[in-house]
Amino acid sequence: MKKGITGILFVAIAIVLAVSSCSKDSNPALPGAPEQDVITLVDRNAEIRVGLLSFTPQKNIFISSTTGSSFKCYLGDTLAPFVEEISGNIIKFTGQEEKIEYSLTGSDDSIELNGKTVRIEPSEGNQGGYLMVGPGKNSIRAYRGRLTLILEGKNILVVNTLPLEEYLLGVVPAEMDPSWPEEALITQAIVSRTYAIFNLKRYDGRGFDIADDQRSQRYGGISVETAKTTEVVQNSVNKIITFNSRLASVVFHAESGGQTASNLDVWPHSGDIPYLAGTSDALGVMDFSAGGHYDSWSNLASFEDLRAALNQDGETFVGSYLSSITVLGRSENGRVQSIDILGEKNPVVSAMTFINVLNQRIREDFIPSNQFTISFENGSYRFSGSGKGHGVGLSQWGTYVRASNDQGYEFIIQQYFPGTEISEIPTEGIEVVHNSGIDMIR
Repeated sequence: MKKGITGILFVAIAIVLAVSSCSKDSNPALPGAPEQDVITLVDRNAEIRVGLLSFTPQKNIFISSTTGSSFKCYLGDTLAPFVEEISGNIIKFTGQEEKIEYSLTGSDDSIELNGKTVRIEPSEGNQGGYLMVGPGKNSIRAYRGRLTLILEGKNILVVNTLPLEEYLLGVVPAEMDPSWPEEALITQAIVSRTYAIFNLKRYDGRGFDIADDQRSQRYGGISVETAKTTEVVQNSVNKIITFNSRLASVVFHAESGGQTASNLDVWPHSGDIPYLAGTSDALGVMDFSAGGHYDSWSNLASFEDLRAALNQDGETFVGSYLSSITVLGRSENGRVQSIDILGEKNPVVSAMTFINVLNQRIREDFIPSNQFTISFENGSYRFSGSGKGHGVGLSQWGTYVRASNDQGYEFIIQQYFPGTEISEIPTEGIEVVHNSGIDMIR
């Protein structure tokens, strides 16, 4: 999370501190949560598969390696090498019907591959050498671990596989400003580790575990790593959050607006989770939500702009005219739960669906949180509120303020997730029970 606290997280069962923006093209349909709870055994040496580029398949993918290093390419199904070693050059991979083609930059010759997956690894002995990947030859960035290219239709999905602890080196500085207090960064590292473990296999149907954007937690690869955040990750190695000796299903948001929400306020089918029941973001006279960028916000949109935005999503489609938008339900602490949209059609949608559509179609952070009111003003609707995000679990801004006031990471985690403990991943591994009731998207 960068200093401005940008991203919002609708998570599932997991932990993090978060923020930022997202992808460009629309993604293929996201796989739903598992129909029933799934149990996975995760050990300390676990690898994680990250869907890069907001897991949006691209027509063209460019691969290279950092200066002085080289890489090899294999057909993913057979691990048969088709490029023995490339150094100082860029390979362009292009998705076609039922196949992937590749060519060296500057060459007009394309070579067809007999397979739908490609595995790319740094060459042996490449000390400090890393793979670089991107949708354009001038927009590639470096990542640890190896890459897999998966053909989806006529486009290519990029998956980065690497050890969990190395993955966290690119998460903590992407989720939190490295200049923030060390105790806040330690909290981020522990939360991100817990979150990542809990969401292993979340997108298994598409060949990866977790996304690199706000649908999971931000992951920026090597380019965002800093010495300070790397030290924090290394010093907190194996630390996770548990409840009754099981991995906790914790979530986070950017700013609470004064009171965190219950998981049932946002995800009605997620079940009773005691440490996500909601809590005050204050201690005595000290309000840890005060002073954030989203302490108070207000935005205006015309009926026509709202109608056009709502009509771009099937769930909020209102038709040829828009008559009214009203809050249909609120939680006990005042957060909006459902919205009634009246027009040619009359969709009733969850607050988070409504917020997501307008934030994507009007502008990012048009409605930053589910803590808002709606008023009519000169032919337009005004949305006014406080906070940023769904409001459940840990507040990123609150974590910053608490750490700035000498609260340690253990105390901070206890305040946002009462009753939990900080534990270490056992040497034999830990069983993870994936609750299917909380949506991944943050």
